[in-house]
Amino acid sequence: MNEFIKLEMELKTTDFVYEELNEEQKNIIDYYKDSGDIEIIETNDIEDYNRILNILKHSSGLSFEDCSVWHYAEKLQGILLSGDARLRKQALANGISVRGILYVFDQLLLTNLITFDLAINKLEQLYEFNPRLPINAKNERLLRWKSGKHVN
Repeated sequence: MNEFIKLEMELKTTDFVYEELNEEQKNIIDYYKDSGDIEIIETNDIEDYNRILNILKHSSGLSFEDCSVWHYAEKLQGILLSGDARLRKQALANGISVRGILYVFDQLLLTNLITFDLAINKLEQLYEFNPRLPINAKNERLLRWKSGKHVN
């Protein structure tokens, strides 16, 4: 997590997502919130709340929390970082810029926050834990990273 936080990104999540976390996860987020590295967006505006409800109404199988991050990615013209296939597909179809864990690896390597060897090791561990991730993208990265090259 420390390397991820060091990326030159404004990291934000919503109060709705935060409330879904268990206590251990909240403690980690609180640490980074207190240091100014992560912002938790509070939804106090009725227009924001209604827009989230509208996204929920017109989406398929998404949670209110999913729709909240979609709304703020759109409102703030940011990148939605998610590995949820349904959220990714529907948000992309509606013009939202969406990235996933492989993008994070790419950014960590491009900014020299991790080495190719560490990226290879962690990516292989990740696929053991979650084999549903895109296999072609994994293989492309492993091939390039083993030869010390970044993904274009």
